[in-house]
Amino acid sequence: MDAAADARVAIASAIDRLTTAQARTEALAELHTPRRIGPFRRAPRLVPVGEVWRLGVLLLAADPIGGERLFATGSVTRARDPRHPNFTSVSGEERRELREAARRAGFAAGETVNFEATALPLDDTLGCVGPVVLRDDGLLVRWNALSPESLAPFDAYLRERVELLAAPPAGS
Repeated sequence: MDAAADARVAIASAIDRLTTAQARTEALAELHTPRRIGPFRRAPRLVPVGEVWRLGVLLLAADPIGGERLFATGSVTRARDPRHPNFTSVSGEERRELREAARRAGFAAGETVNFEATALPLDDTLGCVGPVVLRDDGLLVRWNALSPESLAPFDAYLRERVELLAAPPAGS
């Protein structure tokens, strides 16, 4: 079997386990940043697209979203009521705007929303983009972007993350 076929088998098994365990899902959304109108910047918008399980650097969808089931984790925010802007930093204000966009999109307060996720195709190109890497010894996952040597076998990585989500340790 090829790497993509092996990945599809591992993903089907993971989806089965997570569904049976009724593991917690998170929302997946698309970020839409409107064009500026002259000097005015309009607020970003998050559009819900589906539900995913977060497995570290990977997101897994039970139902295909746009034809894909596997995504590289992008950015994350939590929906929450707006606070008064405090203008402490540009990045702080951008994060506040994203939390507000999640709330405006209809996500419940406190709900985790993933966005800017990259779809990973389960075909011959798997391993060419994102944290999934194809090497001679098989399909690997780079679980730490800052360390090129932080590679784990795809099957083992998926199995470990699925078990942590399906049966979390006590107190977590």
